[in-house]
Amino acid sequence: MDCSGYIRLVYGYRLGYPLRSDNEGGTELPRRAFAMATVGPGVVVIPNASTGPADIGPLQPGDLVFFDVDADDGQQIDHVGIYLGLDAEGHPRFISSRKQADGPTFGDAGGAALLDGDHFYARGFRSAKRL
Repeated sequence: MDCSGYIRLVYGYRLGYPLRSDNEGGTELPRRAFAMATVGPGVVVIPNASTGPADIGPLQPGDLVFFDVDADDGQQIDHVGIYLGLDAEGHPRFISSRKQADGPTFGDAGGAALLDGDHFYARGFRSAKRL
């Protein structure tokens, strides 16, 4: 299952959030990460400025966090996760499903699921929404 499929499993199938079968806008959650970020429902918590946000303070557990981590597709959102809050060491964490690991994970070959520092996903973090 890819990252957007994981989000749809958690919010759609488990929590009953309405789902779309395409990437169009509306009140339902679209299929792919880029559509969730750009035309999907929810309130923008951190707007996409094509760079990492200076302040992640507005994030709350459960927010969708969006990333641009695939250099091959230009500047496009290509990954999504669920913000979990601060871990025991005070680092902001998220969970998602990745290509290098089957199912939900906190880290894989790409790096740890952290939003701070100079980590792989921290460098690719672009925006957030609250459903």
